[in-house]
Amino acid sequence: MPLANSSADCRLPAGTRSHRSGPTILVADDSRAVLRVTERVLVSAGYQVVSAEDGREAVRRALVTKPRLIVLDINMPELNGYAVCHHLLTQRRWDPRTPVIFLTSSDGPHLASLGDRFGAYLSKPADPRLLLQTVRTLLDPQTRKHTNQPCFLSG
Repeated sequence: MPLANSSADCRLPAGTRSHRSGPTILVADDSRAVLRVTERVLVSAGYQVVSAEDGREAVRRALVTKPRLIVLDINMPELNGYAVCHHLLTQRRWDPRTPVIFLTSSDGPHLASLGDRFGAYLSKPADPRLLLQTVRTLLDPQTRKHTNQPCFLSG
């Protein structure tokens, strides 16, 4: 099954939530509880949220919606967070400057460097204020500092 499905293959309205027309953020996590809490925090701050419960769905939704930022769990079924990054970065229609916040219960020194390269790394459960501060910082072109190199790390 190809990852880069057309927009007709990905029905987004059911997975999109918003109260206002702020930037679109993709949230991908296989934990429905984490997904819903993260959605609520972001929607209440005015962001449009597109959600995905596994890595394959995250890639499809990202290519269709072209979010300004991704909040991504590392350990997910179908494709893990590293594979999601890899698949997106191999697509010509994907903007490699899109920041990624890795939100995970995993730990290790490689995660801090991964966050530095792609955007940020936050441990679960993430404090809502820290999540929003990180999102705002990464969406602000004046303060964003990352290089978006392909993530070929194992983990």
